[in-house]
Amino acid sequence: MAVTTNTKIAVGIGVIIFVLLFFKLMTSFIKFCFRHPILFLFLLLCGGLGFIFNFLLAGIAIVAVLIGGGALVMFNSWDQ
Repeated sequence: MAVTTNTKIAVGIGVIIFVLLFFKLMTSFIKFCFRHPILFLFLLLCGGLGFIFNFLLAGIAIVAVLIGGGALVMFNSWDQ
């Protein structure tokens, strides 16, 4: 299966966006845990900490896919 250069660029854009947002999530999550230790412990004990992290991670994946898909549509629309 041959992949065009435009597809490679669009996938690369999606991966770069995902990596950038993932590291932003990690640093923000760690900052939140240190700034609000009582809330952190409450969420940790009640199981909400993992839910919040997974919810935000899914949001990051959705944003990366939308941006990569938008780039793919933009690059492939000029091939016609």
